[in-house]
Parts: sequence; C-alpha cells; structure tokens
Amino acid sequence: MVVNKKLGKGLSSLLASKESIKNKTSENKGLLLIPIEKIFRDETQPRKEFDKEKILELAQSIRKNGLIQPLIVTKKDSDSFFLVAGERRWRAAQNTDLKLLPALLLPEDLDKDEISLIENIQREDLKVSEEAKAYQRLIDKNNYTHETLSKIVGKSRSHITNLLRILDLDDFFFNLLNTGKISMGHARALVGKTPNDFDDHTLNQISSGKTSVRALEKNKRKQYAQEPNLIHEEKTLSDTIGFKTKIIYNKNGKGNIKIYYENLEQYNFLINKLKN
Repeated sequence: MVVNKKLGKGLSSLLASKESIKNKTSENKGLLLIPIEKIFRDETQPRKEFDKEKILELAQSIRKNGLIQPLIVTKKDSDSFFLVAGERRWRAAQNTDLKLLPALLLPEDLDKDEISLIENIQREDLKVSEEAKAYQRLIDKNNYTHETLSKIVGKSRSHITNLLRILDLDDFFFNLLNTGKISMGHARALVGKTPNDFDDHTLNQISSGKTSVRALEKNKRKQYAQEPNLIHEEKTLSDTIGFKTKIIYNKNGKGNIKIYYENLEQYNFLINKLKN
C-alpha cells in the first residue's frame, strides 16, 4: 500500500500564514476568497457534533483578528464548494459579519477524507464514536491496513485497532464512552452486551462510572457460566409469552424475573396477557 507522503507532513503545506493572507502575494496565488454562502459542509465529515459555546468563543476571536487560517475546500459545482477542513472556523464565521472566507482548493492527489480526519484530530479531539467510524470509512474506502492508517493519521496501530473493536458496542454504552462515564477498557468488556444483559444495580453502577473493568469482566464470565437449565427456562418462558425474559436468583433461591418490552403498545399487550 502506497502512503501519500504529503499527508505525513501534516497540514502545514496546505495552510497559509497570517502574513501571506494579508499580503496576498504571488506566492499564494492559489488562495481563494469565497462568499460564505457558497461553502457547504460535507455530510461525510467525521465530526457530527460541535460545542456551541466554543463556536461562539471562536467567532469572537474571528471578529477581532479575522480568519487567520484558510479553509480547505473541494469543488461542489462551478461556483460552490464543499468543506474539507475548517468546519469550526466556517461555523464561527457565520456568527460574524464576514462575507468572504479565505480558502485553498484541495489538490486532486490528496484524499479529502484523510485530510478531514487529520484536521479534526489535530485541531480538537473527536468523540470516540466519530473517530472510530472515520477510521472504518477510510479502511473500507481505500483498503488500508491498520498499520498503514496509523502512519497516515499519526496514531498508533494499537489505538486504531482498539477503537475499531468497539464499533459493535451497544448505543447505550457507546454514549457512556463518548461522555467519559466509562473507559475504553470498560467498552471492550461490554462489546456484544446490551443493557438488558445486566440487573438494575449493575447497570446503574456502570452508568455512574462506579464499576471497574475487572468487575465487568468477572460479571461477563459469570454470565457465560450461566446454568444450562436456566438458559433453557429463559428461552421457554420467552417463547411462551413472546417477550425476552431474564431470570436472576441468588444462592438462597431468592430472585426475580424480568420481562422486556420495546414500547407502550407492547406494554399494554403484555399487561393484558398477564391479566388473562
């Protein structure tokens, strides 16, 4: 796999300095001044969420100092453009009175998805889910190995591999990971699990960040060691009532049966069925 050496140098070769933008010398004749309404976000961008307060802070800086660093764009059509890098600056500029934004056209031999991902990683941390999905997109698109991708984005191979492992994480646990309630270690132990796989106490402990990775792994082993007869009873009960069930009991024989439903309609149906 051939790695584009221009990417390894970062974005400095594409981004002009404050002085070059002000002077508009012949050396930076590739700099464009584009009407702000002619620039559009690319929906394939890895970053999906932006901190509104930080955007407003950046807008205040732009009002005072101007847009020092140009955007990077690609052609959308004859007179409009897609953003490749600089979406935070573009969003912030919309809160100012700027009408024209400085931009550089991405060279055709550079991959816009790679540049966009690198820019996001260097400028501001992506959410774990955004970064993982962006890596997977590049692997699918360019058939990269984890080693090749690590050289392109400047991250270790193990970092990329670990992120890709948690792409199958349940949305509930993914949100806990994104918000910092659980770590990557927790996430790896939770792959393949859903909230329904845990009793209320354990789930509350996980949600509040009070469970260790070791405790989760022990819980996982305990679930795998579940008695065959109990698994059979759960399946029989689920088949009988038409809803997923969970049977939990302790060594003294005390326990409970949980029945899971997805919406109010299923709830009403279940209650009527139990009453009858």
